[in-house]
Amino acid sequence: MSNRINKPKQTAKQLILKMKEKGITFKYITEEEAAEYLTDRNNYLRTAAYRKNYQKHTKGKNIGKYISLDFSFLQEMSTIDMHFRFIVSKMCLDIEHALKVQVLKDIENDSSTNGYDIVKTFLEKNTYIISKLEATSSSPFTSDLICKYFTIKKVDNVEKCRKENKIVFYDDCPAWVLLEMLTFGDFIKFYDFYYSAKEQRKVSSSVINLVKSLRNGVAHNNCILADLAHGTSNAPGEIKNIIGKIQSVNSKQRKKKLSCRPMLEFVALLYTYDLVVSDKVKYYRIKELKMLFFTRMRQKKGFFKNNELIKSNYEFACKVIDAIYKGKKYI
Repeated sequence: MSNRINKPKQTAKQLILKMKEKGITFKYITEEEAAEYLTDRNNYLRTAAYRKNYQKHTKGKNIGKYISLDFSFLQEMSTIDMHFRFIVSKMCLDIEHALKVQVLKDIENDSSTNGYDIVKTFLEKNTYIISKLEATSSSPFTSDLICKYFTIKKVDNVEKCRKENKIVFYDDCPAWVLLEMLTFGDFIKFYDFYYSAKEQRKVSSSVINLVKSLRNGVAHNNCILADLAHGTSNAPGEIKNIIGKIQSVNSKQRKKKLSCRPMLEFVALLYTYDLVVSDKVKYYRIKELKMLFFTRMRQKKGFFKNNELIKSNYEFACKVIDAIYKGKKYI
């Protein structure tokens, strides 16, 4: 059946009735307050997304209805997810910066490249990046660099009836300039390209790609914690090894939690952050992270005492944070 027929536009009050029919209760907030929340502060799609973390009755008179799910629990998960996205976004930016600094340092100390030839070879192998640079050559943030280090020619785009910038020469761009213009995904390609035949890379591309996936999710403001079910992913060996060293996590827990995609990406973030980010930056950011997990997230812990999925994922995350960063003062 068409969504237009099956899922028509509904008011906040109608959506609340729909939630009540699905077994969602309103014990901690009135239906009027919930309607105001859905109208002015959040929308139904994002708020209701976290219901995936709750089970439904499979038999009896309540079959198909959610078990022990209150609207306030969804509100709290939405708020926690917002704070989680904020800190993760900062940590991903810290990692990107640290990796770029490391790559440039290694190129500077590398007698086999002058910093220009590697860019030429990389762009020859990844010509789509040239097209992306052409598309941003008029941007106020990158146009000066692109025009200075690339030879650009104006060409006619007959289909679009306009002139466009075309990069015709790119032998004169050094690595330290190119990295300022690459997206995180394209930077990872450069990272793999440079370190493919070298020994000194700190983190594998499989782990960095997990960080990139999480970064993309938070950058697009996705509901990261909306589905914490296990069995959706397989962890790289180095992630399994680092978690395997945590005595409070047994092999069954490790396998189960690392098969949850959001948890796997978060563990990859914690692991990579510890390896590559400077101690001074790490000190303040991890302090912020611990404040979120060990203070803010516990404020309404009673909401989730009967939800084993949410509770066990939270406890696992705390164990990983504790194991990696416990007792470290950095500066």
